[in-house]
Amino acid sequence: MPLPLTKPRSISFPSADTSDYENIPAISSDYENIQIPHGRPTRAVTITEFFDDHNWTTATSNENDGYVDMNSFAGIENKPTTQEQEPVSAYTEPFPVCPVSATVSNEEDHGRTSEEEDGCGDHCHDRQIDGQSRAYYVAKDLMDSEREHVKALKILQEDFRAAVESAGDDEELLLENGKLDEILSTLPQAYHLHSEILSELETRIKQWEDSPRVVDVILMRQAEFSSFATYISDYDRSMSLLEESCRQSKAFEDLVKRFETQNAEGVHVPLKHQLLKVIVRVLQYRMILTDYLNNLSPDSKEYEDTQAALVMVSEVADQVNDNLKHGENLLRLVHIDYSVRGKRDLLQPGRVFVKEGTLMKVSRKSRQPRHLFLMNDVMLYTYPQQDGKYRLKNTLTLSGMKVSKPVIDNVLNTLRIEVSDVTITLSASSLGEREDWFHTLSRAIADHAAGLNTFSCSSEAREKLWMSLGEAAPVLVPVSHVMMCMNCTSDFSLTLRRHHCNACGKVVCRSCSRNRYPLKYLKDRMAKVCDPCYAELKKRGGNIPGSCGSASPCTHRASRPLSAVFQSLQPPSLWRNRKSTSPLTQVSVGAEGCTMSGSLQRRKKSKRKWKRLWFLLKDKVLYTFKAREDKVASESLPLQGFTVKLSDRAEGEDKDNVFQLYHKKTLYYTFRADDQHTARRWVNAMEEATVL
Repeated sequence: MPLPLTKPRSISFPSADTSDYENIPAISSDYENIQIPHGRPTRAVTITEFFDDHNWTTATSNENDGYVDMNSFAGIENKPTTQEQEPVSAYTEPFPVCPVSATVSNEEDHGRTSEEEDGCGDHCHDRQIDGQSRAYYVAKDLMDSEREHVKALKILQEDFRAAVESAGDDEELLLENGKLDEILSTLPQAYHLHSEILSELETRIKQWEDSPRVVDVILMRQAEFSSFATYISDYDRSMSLLEESCRQSKAFEDLVKRFETQNAEGVHVPLKHQLLKVIVRVLQYRMILTDYLNNLSPDSKEYEDTQAALVMVSEVADQVNDNLKHGENLLRLVHIDYSVRGKRDLLQPGRVFVKEGTLMKVSRKSRQPRHLFLMNDVMLYTYPQQDGKYRLKNTLTLSGMKVSKPVIDNVLNTLRIEVSDVTITLSASSLGEREDWFHTLSRAIADHAAGLNTFSCSSEAREKLWMSLGEAAPVLVPVSHVMMCMNCTSDFSLTLRRHHCNACGKVVCRSCSRNRYPLKYLKDRMAKVCDPCYAELKKRGGNIPGSCGSASPCTHRASRPLSAVFQSLQPPSLWRNRKSTSPLTQVSVGAEGCTMSGSLQRRKKSKRKWKRLWFLLKDKVLYTFKAREDKVASESLPLQGFTVKLSDRAEGEDKDNVFQLYHKKTLYYTFRADDQHTARRWVNAMEEATVL
């Protein structure tokens, strides 16, 4: 009688590791029909003999332990395992754990990783590997981040102050008496407060097993938190004083520049940005305490204390939006920085939040959600997790990014993003959402490359782009986004056409693009450039023979279009100003000091057709731009005497996003925002502007 392949596992007690019994290679899926080699010794064993023989318990894996060595059969060891066959095995990990900010060639990712399925990252607190609760990990994160913050404050309070005082002793007085204290404001009080909080947090974490509570460390210092309110209200004034001091004292300016590069990484970090960390920490408190509250039992005393601490911290944090020039942007960046796992140092000077949203990644096998965070220089490509946060898959720079709308079978509303060696194909839930993302990305890419940066670009970035003028191909501003000349603000029409500047990529009129200049990236071939670029290039390279400037018109008149001939009959100044906007609307999209700006849909009075426009609210005047790239506004409306309120009429799913502007009792405009939060912000801003 032939020996069976496997004996009952219930009566085998091997001492050796037989885990390989579970891992039969996928290539041997036909193992049930394997022929047993002849000559294999067999012996019938009864149940009584099995238990009476004590050698069975110490025997190694052999024919009696229920394990059959598959390698002993012909054909098994000679059949190689190829790379194509390996992923088929049920016991092979098909997808690697997603690395943070990994650069993936061709397609960004190929499927859902095990990390995505679990919905947690590198420190998965929900698993509670060491038996601790998630509330403990949040409390520990609070302590660890507090320690880093105290180190940063120590550098500002002690090292920077000592550097200024020692330099003042050696040389002439760098600053007037008391001016340094005005610049640092309540930084000494904040440093002392955070040092005390850190000391007590370290003690509480050590005593967590006996007394799991930490929030009273913050709650008992309610009176001391008033120093943050003073710091926030004085921040803009302190930064203006810092700039003024640098202009007045070259020695102080040099000292500040040296201090900004004296860090462990050797990276230049502006002093303004370092001083902003005091405010950022208050915003982080609100994020951490909210996370801590969500992991506590509602019946516990710690839950009540955390609620009270959240109210206290939120009162201070709300002042950021009210008192800082770019407070709203700071709030959004801090929230993103805390919500995205795997991303560090999101808060960078000049970085501005633009848009966020969830799209579906298109792959061969399935569709997975991908959440995008778009800033004015980078885009975070993440996926949502079960705890409401996001895991970073890649950080995509806007430099060299391309966006398109491909046509794919059985996939609607597709959007393709290409940058470097990464290609991502996404699908939106509707055509409108796809178009909104396409236009927003296109504008952000163009602004970032051309240095227009209507999202508040830094002067350093503009200077860098200006220095490379003509040496690299510019990203052309889409002509569909521009309704007026980006140089002289003349309105485009059927006769006044759009022209691209080949140096900076702006869209200008014919009058502003008569010049030609040889560009390096075109191998010194003559190309059309706008007036500002021509003046700058001419200043660098001198007069170029054959260039067609305004002073020396081109001699090839036979090739000139008829419209250009008629245009030359009248002075260029008259042509330029013929259709330019009135002085009242000479406000640019990137104007400083604006209360609020953004894209809204608008319709006049009782009309049914919506039109998307760009609006800017400044000095109690609402400016309207046909496109965000327009240099000046097309309309202006002083809001004093108007009333604004949310619409009480049903507008379908968007009824909460609609608000109306009235003059006395007459409906003037109806606006529709992208979401309820944006609508309420506009209503609040307009209400303040309507007050006489």
